[in-house]
Amino acid sequence: MKFKALYSVPLALSLILVVSACGDQTNTSTSTQKPTTTSPNQNESASNQKVSLTMWYWNGAISDSTIEAAKKKFPNIDLQAQKLPSGSDYATKLKTTISGGGSGPDIVAMDSWISSMLPYKEKFVNLYDQGAKDIQPQYLDWKWKMAASADNKYLIGLPIDVAPVVMYYRKDLFEKAGVPSTPEAIKSQVKTWGDYFNLQQKVKDATGSQLLSIVDVFRNIIGQNSQGYFTEDGKYIGDQAHIKGAWDMAVKAYQSGLTYPNVSDAEKNAATNNSKVSSFIGASWAVGDLIGAAPDTKGKWQIAYPPGGVGNQGGSFFGLLKSTKNPKEAYEVIKFLTSPDNLVAGYKEFGNYPSTPEVYTKPEMVNKNEFFGNQDLSPIFADAAKDVKIALVDSRDDMVGTSLTDEIGLIDTQKKDPEKAWKDAQEKIKRQLSR
Repeated sequence: MKFKALYSVPLALSLILVVSACGDQTNTSTSTQKPTTTSPNQNESASNQKVSLTMWYWNGAISDSTIEAAKKKFPNIDLQAQKLPSGSDYATKLKTTISGGGSGPDIVAMDSWISSMLPYKEKFVNLYDQGAKDIQPQYLDWKWKMAASADNKYLIGLPIDVAPVVMYYRKDLFEKAGVPSTPEAIKSQVKTWGDYFNLQQKVKDATGSQLLSIVDVFRNIIGQNSQGYFTEDGKYIGDQAHIKGAWDMAVKAYQSGLTYPNVSDAEKNAATNNSKVSSFIGASWAVGDLIGAAPDTKGKWQIAYPPGGVGNQGGSFFGLLKSTKNPKEAYEVIKFLTSPDNLVAGYKEFGNYPSTPEVYTKPEMVNKNEFFGNQDLSPIFADAAKDVKIALVDSRDDMVGTSLTDEIGLIDTQKKDPEKAWKDAQEKIKRQLSR
């Protein structure tokens, strides 16, 4: 299984470097030609021409069937949806296009790093000017605020999906250990990470199975914090108690023998498939990862509300670049793509959990999964999605997070002293920040 870093913003970083260096891409050319007279037939021909819109997105950002529905919904719009490789490849193409003087697409998908783009909001259409306030009540408030300025006067993206974290656990191994093994019992009795470690110790004693690595535990505790690595005015606070506390908790799990070694994804997959991993904290998209990683454990897993609170690991948005010549039409398209009914379609198609809570109790959202013993996964995700805590995003988060996880990983792989690892990580971070 691949467990994404909670603070990774490489695309935002590359994009920030571009937009900060580029001027507005709006078309400011004017014509010096005298107006010409057009015939009624010419006017009729012009009115029948389609508006052309280009959209960039990556596989999984939005349902392909929803894009086809948009093309039928707007026959006057030629929607050219271009599916690009995700991750760094997506960033590279977008950066190259904008830095090369092109105007880029009309519509652009953005990931959970969208908050780091707000300092450059003038490069995007303010969706409030297009009427977005009218649909704001449809979306989770915390998700909406990720794309809005602090004064809530500028909005650069409409929410698509969310990725709340939950506990994935082996029901059969929990039952064997005599610990809470139903989603209801876990939610009521396993409220803190201390509770979770105590439970997992009993599971390990009875079955020999463990959690995932010290790095995974640290990332997940960090992801539940309502504070990040920096304050709004840019002051570094990644050396303070809310981060050191997460570090100490992860170290405690490792020193207690509760964590599986910090190994490759392939080795984690094998361990999970061989029942050496009995639980982990992961986002809603980890359903597919788990099914692919551990086919021999089909029917033995379930999910429950996580200990320590709910973090979010992903979820996309659609925004409009300021260079678009047709902001009104482009806004209508993204409003349609991110409408509640269409987000349900996306969830059914490939598992992106909607950002619109009004759909959570709809019959179409029932998601009984054989791999999870026919448990309906949607109510747990809905419960978690409403309680997500989001920390302030900063463009330097990736550097800080990488420095911390590199060092905490060495506690396992090189048996490095935890306090020495913490000190070395902080010194490295502060050197980077001083440059």
